[in-house]
Amino acid sequence: MTDNPMALEADGGSAGETANGADTGGTWRDAIAEPELRRVAEKFTSPRDVVKSYAALQSRLGRSVVKPGPDASAEEQAAYRRQLGVPENPEGYHLSLPEGLPESLRPDAAGEALQQDFAAAMHEAGASNAVVQKALDWYYGTLGQTVEQQERSSVERRAEAEASLRHTWGSDHERNLTFAQRAVRDFGDDDFVTLLENQQIDGVMLGDHPAFVRAFAAIGRRMGEDQPLSGEPLPGEGSLQSRIDSLHALQDSDPRRYTSPAVQQELRDLYGRLYGSQPIVGSEGRRL
Repeated sequence: MTDNPMALEADGGSAGETANGADTGGTWRDAIAEPELRRVAEKFTSPRDVVKSYAALQSRLGRSVVKPGPDASAEEQAAYRRQLGVPENPEGYHLSLPEGLPESLRPDAAGEALQQDFAAAMHEAGASNAVVQKALDWYYGTLGQTVEQQERSSVERRAEAEASLRHTWGSDHERNLTFAQRAVRDFGDDDFVTLLENQQIDGVMLGDHPAFVRAFAAIGRRMGEDQPLSGEPLPGEGSLQSRIDSLHALQDSDPRRYTSPAVQQELRDLYGRLYGSQPIVGSEGRRL
């Protein structure tokens, strides 16, 4: 062992530090006069720990992505975007639709164009491929939930509308639906039927809305007063309509017989022969 302190320094240590770097007296901190640096030095037990910490910091900085400043060159900006995973142009994004996406939710030509505009905006904002894909997944997931909720609501509203008509009309429900169908068929065309099938009021398709069906049922009944529904004869009983009228008359004369399955089935058969099964109005009427 030598009394020369310079020998320790040349050998990688200092006064107060052993050969393995352990601090024996803290004298290596005595040379640090700045208070801030001295407080930092107090966190380490030896100069070797300081060097190890600095080396670790350098390693982390080497792996870090540092955002360029406002005066950065185009090359620096491009390098930074590459580190983030931003492609060179919007066409460089590799995006996919969620698995199991219903055909009705898949984008058409207009939707594809909108998605391209979205990708261009995200590219300008410096979004990575992963970020843009996440945004698309969220959009289609939310869209799917919205459509499912709308479909459930539509089914519920249609059922409520039909229940309202049944409550109002009672046993005349099918007869009044038939009157409404005839009025729509006589006054409307294919475009009108399409309108009934696609336009909604209060969440109910126009062709199912109780107010609409009641109005056209009234029109159909008024038409029935002016002209026969059909001239097709039934053997020994005149027209189909006369037979229908005679059966409906049972509501007053013989209610039990009127509500019997046999009479109700005959009425359905007569209406089917009279009007066919083309879809016109009302959720139930469209199934006739």
